[in-house]
Amino acid sequence: MQSWIPVGITATTQLIRQRRRLAAAHAREEELERRVAASAASEELLRRELAAAQCDPLTGLPNRALADRTMAAATAVAAPLTIAFADADGLNTINANGGHAAGDQYLKAIAARLTHAAASVSAGAQVARTGGDEFMVLVPRAAATALRDAIRIAFVGPATVAGRRMPLRISVGIAVSSGGIARKALAQADAAMFTAKRVGNQTLVYDADRDGVPELDGTRPQVRRRDITPDRDTAARATDGTAPTTRLVCSLDEAAAIANALWLAYDRWAAVLQTEPSDPAASTAPAETIDVTPTAEGLDRTAAFAETEMAKYAGLARRISALIDSVNERS
Repeated sequence: MQSWIPVGITATTQLIRQRRRLAAAHAREEELERRVAASAASEELLRRELAAAQCDPLTGLPNRALADRTMAAATAVAAPLTIAFADADGLNTINANGGHAAGDQYLKAIAARLTHAAASVSAGAQVARTGGDEFMVLVPRAAATALRDAIRIAFVGPATVAGRRMPLRISVGIAVSSGGIARKALAQADAAMFTAKRVGNQTLVYDADRDGVPELDGTRPQVRRRDITPDRDTAARATDGTAPTTRLVCSLDEAAAIANALWLAYDRWAAVLQTEPSDPAASTAPAETIDVTPTAEGLDRTAAFAETEMAKYAGLARRISALIDSVNERS
């Protein structure tokens, strides 16, 4: 017996199956498109996050990580790189007087001036904010003097900060790698910057005789008094715990001069204590004159103050003398 299926039913069944396969294919295609779109969105998000991680949020400049990559790339191919290391002057005062919002405006204005200066020297220049008040300018194949002059010109004239016109002050050191290790040039620029800061608001090209030769690890040479780190024993410390600790750095001759001046001050107050009170009954001053000889009551008050001053000067003099003796014994 032969089974049969009407032709119309068979065609309808095949059509239904084709539509189902087509619908499934469309569903897979839509799912694939959603995945591609999600992947593209995730890639874009990662790209933005990476850019944000390499960008200073305040100034919009590259941060230290990008500057380091630029220096490493220049070193890898022995490409000459001119580096300026800049430190903003007066930021603490602006923060104290106008608030940190004013300090932010000050830093943004400095960033804009540095960017303008760098672009005027080379289209391939990069300006980065590497710290709170520190900036780096990286210019390929540029003369140090050209960058120096561009920075000086860019900072001529005041800027508006917190509604006030004020000068933008920075100290800048500049050095050239000449195809060598870029970090060595950075260390040289850093040394020149500290010389510029010591002089005050200057832009200087690195000079080994003036700025010293940095160590291999990039640390500055200990050639300036401000860079000498005193021993723990030679730090002038507060005795009552209320005043902040202050480090005093000076030569032994200067320390001896300070100690001598303190003893002279001690002697002056000791002389005050030896003053005898006047006897009103024995006074021989004419009636028309005023007797200014100290009275017993006045001397008591002066004596109390003199004793306090004597103790202060004597204590400081003894401590400094002891430190001098300690250094002499070690040497």
